[in-house]
Amino acid sequence: MSLDLTGRRWPEAPRSSERLAVAEALQSQVWTGGQFTELVEQQMTELTGARHCVTFNSCTSALHAVLASDQYASTTGRIYTTPLTFVGTVTGAGHLGYDIEYRDVHPDTLNLNLPPANPLPVYNGRILAVDLHGVPHSIDRDQVITDACQSLGTTIGGKHLGAHGTHCWSFSSAKLIAAPDGGAVTTNNAALAALLRRQRDYGVRTQTVPGRSNGMMMHRADGHNWRPSELTMALVAARLEILQWDRDSTDGNLSARAYRVGTRLHEAIDLAGLWRQQTRPNTRVAWHKIRIGPPNWQEHSGVHAANELGHRLEAAGIPVHRWGAIPLHRHPAYFKPTSFPVAEAAARSTFCLGTEDCPPLTWTPEEVEQVCDTIIKIGKTVSV
Repeated sequence: MSLDLTGRRWPEAPRSSERLAVAEALQSQVWTGGQFTELVEQQMTELTGARHCVTFNSCTSALHAVLASDQYASTTGRIYTTPLTFVGTVTGAGHLGYDIEYRDVHPDTLNLNLPPANPLPVYNGRILAVDLHGVPHSIDRDQVITDACQSLGTTIGGKHLGAHGTHCWSFSSAKLIAAPDGGAVTTNNAALAALLRRQRDYGVRTQTVPGRSNGMMMHRADGHNWRPSELTMALVAARLEILQWDRDSTDGNLSARAYRVGTRLHEAIDLAGLWRQQTRPNTRVAWHKIRIGPPNWQEHSGVHAANELGHRLEAAGIPVHRWGAIPLHRHPAYFKPTSFPVAEAAARSTFCLGTEDCPPLTWTPEEVEQVCDTIIKIGKTVSV
């Protein structure tokens, strides 16, 4: 069987339940702040175990709102984060005028490499950590802001990683819960949740009536138009149901499917002697991306080996993409004249299997096995 993994498979075609939900939102003529916004917030608290959820029009807005809040405003005007992430992680920090300081990543997880215990006094500022490709960072989640846009459905010790701390989630088209866009913040901090609700709706301090204009309301605080669309939230609500239990598929729920495919591919990567992202014990990752590289990826010769590996995989019908090929500290808008050897090596000499239109999550069991066989054959012969 020849591989054909180049077509568009993600997001999946809308199911009848999703079409009905969007139609119901359209029929309601309530465009923001309606029943589906409330439903998504309820679903997210049930899924993650956090006490509060506030939805936004994007994860970027959610991160911006949290960074602007009194609870998380940096007293030093500084934020520490990873250079190996998407620019949306730091967009809000940039607009708020933060001094963005990067720290290198761990060579096993590619997550922010900071001391695991009580990091805030050490760094004297706020820390913005990222669960890269769904792999949980190892910093105390109660002491940092987490960009969890790729880790919805991931558990640690049987509990969702969002149960503690403040997390920002994404519902954009390439994510496990795929919608036109959308985001959310989960937290156990009631005061923060109340502030975020005001911030997303022009700073209005009192609850507005769904579907009614707030033009006559008294605006007593700064705010933004970060409200999510009811049409988007209707789709998100229907897909959150599928995340936990997919009744129309023999693959079971989405997070279990992502975990199962990722685990099988990692077994083959290990047999091939290649590098992959590692996770901590008792962690079940709903794999957002499968990132691999040659065993010598941290060395200068790793670039040649990575190029050879990528070309040979693509020639065998397995597409790859270079997600995060330019670390943030090399972008003109967020430039820092500092070298971060691990992040830079990972950016140039590791890559992700599949494409965002056809990620491993969408591959059939037969395709996954064929990919595994191919990786083992090619990996053992890559020049390093």
